[in-house]
Amino acid sequence: MRTVIDGVSFAYGREPVLSGVSVELPEGGITVVIGPSGSGKSTLLQLLAGLLHPAEGRILFDGEDVTGVPTERRDVGVVFQSYALFPHLTVRENIAFGLRTGRRRFSLRSSRRRPSRHSIEARVWDSAALLGLEPLLDRRPGQLSGGEQQRVAVARAVAPRPSLLLLDEPLSALDARLRRTVRSELASLLRKLGTTVFYVTHDQEEAMLLADHLVVLDQGRVVQAGPPLELYRRPRTPFVASFLGEANLVEVTVDDGQGQPLHTPFGKLAYPAGVTRGWVLVRPEDVTEDPGGCCATVVDCRGMGPVDRVVLVLDSGAEMLAHFPPESAPTPGTKVRVGVRSRKPHFLPG
Repeated sequence: MRTVIDGVSFAYGREPVLSGVSVELPEGGITVVIGPSGSGKSTLLQLLAGLLHPAEGRILFDGEDVTGVPTERRDVGVVFQSYALFPHLTVRENIAFGLRTGRRRFSLRSSRRRPSRHSIEARVWDSAALLGLEPLLDRRPGQLSGGEQQRVAVARAVAPRPSLLLLDEPLSALDARLRRTVRSELASLLRKLGTTVFYVTHDQEEAMLLADHLVVLDQGRVVQAGPPLELYRRPRTPFVASFLGEANLVEVTVDDGQGQPLHTPFGKLAYPAGVTRGWVLVRPEDVTEDPGGCCATVVDCRGMGPVDRVVLVLDSGAEMLAHFPPESAPTPGTKVRVGVRSRKPHFLPG
């Protein structure tokens, strides 16, 4: 479903939360919204779900204005941060909950065989099979692990086959080890579904892994949106650069502002005419030992598994963070010469 958020603003009382937010969700793709706490991520999701209504702007589903349409009339599925499973119902009954309409009651058989097609039981079975929940259908949430509960919440949301799936930080309740495992499974599942997905998280690594389209929010405004690697490699602002992973930002001043090559600790760098100051962005993984590079002193080195995190101070006084393989990482107190793998480091006008 083609989903458009058009100039949406929202406030809790007199406290503005979102200001003129416009985002288009790629149909069948995964849009991930990331930002610091209080940036308006979950509020934006609730506006899409119809749980809140904007003070200004519109929300369009396939060109239809659904801004004032209540939740039950929107073709959406929602996975909340807390999962919101019913503890007294079995996994089978939790998944079926979204398929029940009005006051009609459905009798769900306890069976390990796939039921006949086009029945409520078949829809439950299909959703359970998609998430590997068949052996758990007769258990209750209290008998499940955190990862299993998360899968049940997703199964319940996708059982009605919504055109738009909304997920509000669904992995935040899991420990770090389980989160890494589950997010890989979730990424595979969401792409298999082919449903338009709107996913909220504060975890940068999770956002980079899941997103087809990444939106960065800050103080209720979209500061940049696009493919995740584009935002990572070519951020428009120091905030985006620093928020999406670790970043070295070296402030530089241009003497003439006429588009001549700029001399930096990493070599010459072209910049737009008229720019007089800005920052050079170098990611830690792009720093490498280079006999012809600039001189630096190693002040700290900490192992992080596959890489060592090394803090350097250049002769210019600028501090730099680098990632080195553990077998070749320099020790604190030593002098090294370093350069940048990319001969065209990214320049951010300022």
